[in-house]
Amino acid sequence: MVRGTPSLPLWQCSGLEPAFPLQGLEEWGALEPTPGCVWGPGGRQPQGPAQAAPGHPAGHVRCHSPRDFAYNMDQDNGRVGDRFMRVIEPVAANLPYMTCPGNHEQRYNFSNYKARFSMPGDNEGLWYSWDIGPAHIISFSTEVYFFLHYGHHLVQEQFRWLERDLQKANANRVARPWIITMGHRPMYCSNADLDDCTRHESKVRKGLRGKLYGLEDLFHKYGVDLELWAHEHSYERLWPIYNYQVFNGSRETPYTNPRGPVHIITGSAGCEERLTPFSIFPRPWSALRVKEYGYTRLHILNGTHIHIQQVSDDQHWCLISELHVCKAGAEALPLKRNSSPFCSGKFGDGLS
Repeated sequence: MVRGTPSLPLWQCSGLEPAFPLQGLEEWGALEPTPGCVWGPGGRQPQGPAQAAPGHPAGHVRCHSPRDFAYNMDQDNGRVGDRFMRVIEPVAANLPYMTCPGNHEQRYNFSNYKARFSMPGDNEGLWYSWDIGPAHIISFSTEVYFFLHYGHHLVQEQFRWLERDLQKANANRVARPWIITMGHRPMYCSNADLDDCTRHESKVRKGLRGKLYGLEDLFHKYGVDLELWAHEHSYERLWPIYNYQVFNGSRETPYTNPRGPVHIITGSAGCEERLTPFSIFPRPWSALRVKEYGYTRLHILNGTHIHIQQVSDDQHWCLISELHVCKAGAEALPLKRNSSPFCSGKFGDGLS
C-alpha cells in the first residue's frame, strides 16, 4: 500500500473497539532518510517512545523492538499481554512496529508472541527481514539457542535462512548499502551478571557447544554493519568489533569506515526488574555504558550515513550520546540536535 491512499480499517469486529485505520507507507527511495526508534525490554507500563517524548518525530517512524514484552504476556491467562497491547496501541496502531522475540516470550513455545504479532515471512515472526530506505534489516531469534526443548532443528533452520538472506542482501549493496540485524541476547556485554553475553564463548556468538551455528563469523562474513541487541537492562555501545578485537576506522573517527560491525545494546526501556549494573571496570571494546532508562533513535540518512542517538528518560528526553556511522567515501556530517539538548554530566560524548 502506498502512503496517501485511502485509509483501510485494520480490523472491525464485534466487541473490539475502537477500530484503527492503517495507512501504508510510501515506497521510499533507496537513499532517502529513514527515521526509526529502538527499545529493548519493557514491562507492563513501558518507558520510551510510547510516552511520546517531546520533539520525537511522529510521522513515518519505524519502531524496532528486540525485546521482552510485558513481563509476561502469558501471565494471568494472557490478560497481562492484553493490557500490554492496549498500552502500546497508540504506537503500534499507527506506526510499523517490528518485533523480535526475547526470553520472556518463550512460554508455550512462544505462542503469545506468535499470536499477537504478524511479521513478514513464513516463520511466525521468529526470524524475518525487510527492506526500508537504503537498509536491509534482519530480525532473528537468539532464543532458539537456549530453549532447545522446542526443537534443535530451529537453530539449524534459522542459521541456514540467515545465510541465504545475508547472501542476497550482500549482493544487493548498490540498492541497499546497509545491513542491520536485531536480536534479543547480545554477543558481548560488560554487565555485572552471569548472562550469556558475559561469557567469552557466548552461545549467540560462537554457537552450540562453542562451534555449531555461531553468528559472529556469519555476520562478519557478509559484512553486517550494525547489530542491535537488548536483554541487558542498560545501554552499552561498543567500538567496532570482531572476535574481541577492536576494528575502529581510525583513532580520530572510530565509526567512519569501521572494519567490524557496530554493536548497540539498548535494553533500558524499563521493566519491573529495574536496571542492570555494570562491572566495575569497562572492557577495552566498550565505548559507552549508561545505567539510565531510555531508548535509541536510529536515522538511516542515506547510503553512507546512519545517525544514532540515545535518549534519556531519566533526564527528561535529553541526549546521552550521538554519533554517525559512516561508510567508505563518506564525509562527516554535522550533527543536528533536533529539539533534544545533550544531558548534563559525563554522558554527552558527541562522537561523529
